[in-house]
Amino acid sequence: MQGTILVTGSMGHVGSELAERAKLGGLNVRSLVRSEAQANIAKRRGWTPLFGDLTKSESLTRALDGVDFVLHCAAYLGPDLSTARAVNVEGTRLLAELSRRARVKRFVHISTLSVHGDPLPEVLDESSGLATDDPTAYCSTKALGELALREASDDGLDTVILRPGMICNVLRSQWGNEMIERIRNLGWPDDFHPDDVMPWVHTSNLADMSWLALTHPAAANETFIAVDQNVAFSDFLVPIANALGQPVIPPKRAPIPTMCRLGKIATMLGYRPIHSFEETVGVLVQMARVSRNTHEN
Repeated sequence: MQGTILVTGSMGHVGSELAERAKLGGLNVRSLVRSEAQANIAKRRGWTPLFGDLTKSESLTRALDGVDFVLHCAAYLGPDLSTARAVNVEGTRLLAELSRRARVKRFVHISTLSVHGDPLPEVLDESSGLATDDPTAYCSTKALGELALREASDDGLDTVILRPGMICNVLRSQWGNEMIERIRNLGWPDDFHPDDVMPWVHTSNLADMSWLALTHPAAANETFIAVDQNVAFSDFLVPIANALGQPVIPPKRAPIPTMCRLGKIATMLGYRPIHSFEETVGVLVQMARVSRNTHEN
């Protein structure tokens, strides 16, 4: 692959990994940044920093000049609805429309399974409905952001949507090392049921999915569930809690048995995971044992 890709949200755990995968594939990475500190990080990683804001048309137009691909990872995850609308809906709409005008070859949008609501439905696939009226700001605005993106797609922009679930890595991840520290310091999270079933994906595997989304002809204007497997907390967080010596206390509610129908991205794009769930949990459990021993001695 040759060309230039603009990556938004490249300072985050997910965006940085996906930007590195694009660079590994041969693309020149242009990173949308908002501070000198972020610009310096981008330079150290071999990316070209460009100052910009998803709510500012002029800055996005400059950032898109000469860009062949866009990887949109940026999002607002907080509770403020007005900010969520400005970033997740209008920011996505603006970036997509300006990308269409700039004749970007493909726009890959990192969405989320949360577009289907909180809690997730028991069974879902790519055709499941969007929870545009969900009371959680993140869920509803990410769903509305997808609809805004479809408007640009209908006008001719080649778009691909990836919907990951729990994005897990060993380091720099709320479902990895940060979860170990949370359980060690605060105990079992009171809102997690050990029999909850959640869709899980390794960050590096998601990066490979993003590369296929960027490069595979069959991905054009498609939506993919970006999940490696459906995972029960009893196989994921319970072993970590046990390794930390923390009791598992189920909440007084029924488990959430969310099951994704998987296979579309494998069948259409030939995706195969690099890192398995079992391998990742094994590393996290060992890290939890080390953490416990360190703090007990």
